Amino acid sequence: MSLRQERATQNREELLAAAIRIFRMHGINAPLQLIIDDAQVGRATFYRNFADRRELVLALMEQALNRLEYRARQHAQYHDGFIRLIYDHIHNIPYLTALMEYWRVIDRHDPAMVQIYQRRDSILQPLIDTAIQHGLCRADFSPQDYAMVTSILRSALQGYTHAEQEQLATRAVELLLNGIRA
Repeated sequence: MSLRQERATQNREELLAAAIRIFRMHGINAPLQLIIDDAQVGRATFYRNFADRRELVLALMEQALNRLEYRARQHAQYHDGFIRLIYDHIHNIPYLTALMEYWRVIDRHDPAMVQIYQRRDSILQPLIDTAIQHGLCRADFSPQDYAMVTSILRSALQGYTHAEQEQLATRAVELLLNGIRA
């Protein structure tokens, strides 16, 4: 890879990281210029990488799916891999935060979103099936239910600091997995 290609790849990664930070602080409709400034690149660099906010959000979602797939592969060897994956979300609150309002940018019936959901489902289904086989998960649990689980974890965003958010996410996971019964 040439030095120019390396710099282009680095710029794209810096823009994605900046988008996570900015969307986390200001919401998904934050001015794109804030992301450009945070990444310390020019407007032309942003638009060489992403035609618009929609493309940026899709790239972030693709990045999130890659992380999910990686973690799912790590946990696939365990009977409770799906439960472990849910616990992983405690430490991934920044990514959940940044994407929690994606629907404000991209309609869920958009073909790109349909593909994202299909990929998510194909990543999760083997872990869910294993959890069901071992009695660790309800027999009717689906990848769509997983979306509700991650929505519940977003309640951790009430915390002001990253540590508070992790503490709230830990409590949410405990309540989800162990219930509220005495």
